[in-house]
Amino acid sequence: MDNIYFISDIHLDPNNLEVTNKFLDFMSEKSSDMKELYILGDLFEFWTDDRHDIAQNNIIISALYNISKQGTEIFLIHGNRDFLIGKKFTKKTNIKILPENYIVDLNGTKILVTHGDLLCTDDIDYQKFRKFIRNKITLLIFNLLSNNIKTKIASYLRSKSKKIISQKPENIMDVNNKTVLDFYKKFKTNIIIHGHTHRKNIHEINTQGKNYFRYVLGDWHNAPSYIVYKNNKIELFDL
Repeated sequence: MDNIYFISDIHLDPNNLEVTNKFLDFMSEKSSDMKELYILGDLFEFWTDDRHDIAQNNIIISALYNISKQGTEIFLIHGNRDFLIGKKFTKKTNIKILPENYIVDLNGTKILVTHGDLLCTDDIDYQKFRKFIRNKITLLIFNLLSNNIKTKIASYLRSKSKKIISQKPENIMDVNNKTVLDFYKKFKTNIIIHGHTHRKNIHEINTQGKNYFRYVLGDWHNAPSYIVYKNNKIELFDL
């Protein structure tokens, strides 16, 4: 078990068995050589409450727990759809929650892993909404609501989000290049791995005589992919 895996934007939904089975097959097939797994956000299509959503996703919870008990360390960064994953989930799965920006040190190679939405600073409305929805007071009020109302709010927000996205210019929903450069500098790395944009690709730029790399994971509904760090190499694969 020597390999390090990275995935993002699986968007698991109890009503979508195709993606669920794809994820379960992936975990089963790769677990034998999976030393660590980094899930970079949006593991679930939505997550409103540990108490309710754990019961709705028992198969996934069990699979994650079993693989972690076999020796794979699993780490999770919150995405924009599942940032309410909490302590009960981590106890049930044996997963560790990471900060929204985290440096992984692999044999001296420092890699910044992040969900990716913080890089999309051209989408000003989204950034404002992100700040509001994660505010402590907003979350306190939300957590006082019943599961039924939470689910209705989440459904409404997803529907509204899809409508808004369909009307936005494509470019503002991608990363801002200056922000990306700022992240390289801030976290003292030349490698970033992220998801969120659903635009699977490997970007390379050279500035001031140094090469910088940005690996973008695809979403599992349209372009399922994963990254493996093996033998000191980072490779992006289609599933």
